[in-house]
Amino acid sequence: MNAEENSTCPKCGALVSQSDKFCKNCGTDLTRPPEAIQASPPPASPAEHYDRKFSTFQRLFRILISPSEIMRDIGYAPEYEGFFSIAIAEFAVSIVTVMLILGKIHVVGEQAGSVNDIVQSVMAFSIILVIGLFIVKWLVKSWIVKSVCDGGGWWDFRTAAAITGYAYIADFVIGVLSTVLIWFLVPSFTIDTANLDAARQAMSNYQTQLRWLKLMYTLPATLLGLVWKSYLGGLGCHFGTKERFSVGTGFVLFFVLGLFSLLLSLFT
Repeated sequence: MNAEENSTCPKCGALVSQSDKFCKNCGTDLTRPPEAIQASPPPASPAEHYDRKFSTFQRLFRILISPSEIMRDIGYAPEYEGFFSIAIAEFAVSIVTVMLILGKIHVVGEQAGSVNDIVQSVMAFSIILVIGLFIVKWLVKSWIVKSVCDGGGWWDFRTAAAITGYAYIADFVIGVLSTVLIWFLVPSFTIDTANLDAARQAMSNYQTQLRWLKLMYTLPATLLGLVWKSYLGGLGCHFGTKERFSVGTGFVLFFVLGLFSLLLSLFT
């Protein structure tokens, strides 16, 4: 075989003879036109390795001042510690809020002890119920976010749950502000167990005052928190899907879910 009769395989580049019908190296059919034979695809590159940059505490703190940087770190290195830290903080704020509310309510009369016991029991049950619903809401919302943003196996539930969990930092901050508002703005209320009719009327008036406070102060703060949480969620969806999902679309998704939850709480 002389040099003029030799050529190279258009697929693997091995030396072949012009009389060969198949490449002895890769088995390519040499009778086909060279342009019809695609070159071998490059070997698949290993999955991108990412080293986590911030601890859970750093994430919780720096997300307030550098949300894009932190949500990228969470999207590429997800964990659940952040959410449970926020949940514990929410639990603590709820206890403080209930204590402040109880401090605003004064029960007098012969049945004061019994009424106080009932009120405290109801408040304690409410806290447990709220925390339980908080966790359930997180799981359901994480599943929805994962399903909607997963256009082709871009991420997993762990990543979606971590992003959704960290976005709740906005609710925590708003909760702290609401507790401060309760301390300064919620009026004191006295229940006289000796006159039940007067107590019912006083309770009705008190509830009206609370509704106005909620409308004037709490609701705007909650909407502001919703916008903030949606922005964090949008960033998380973007980085969690390795930048395949846009920040704007993620924002809309979180905002719609949060608005639905807000409306549900207002009318139930």
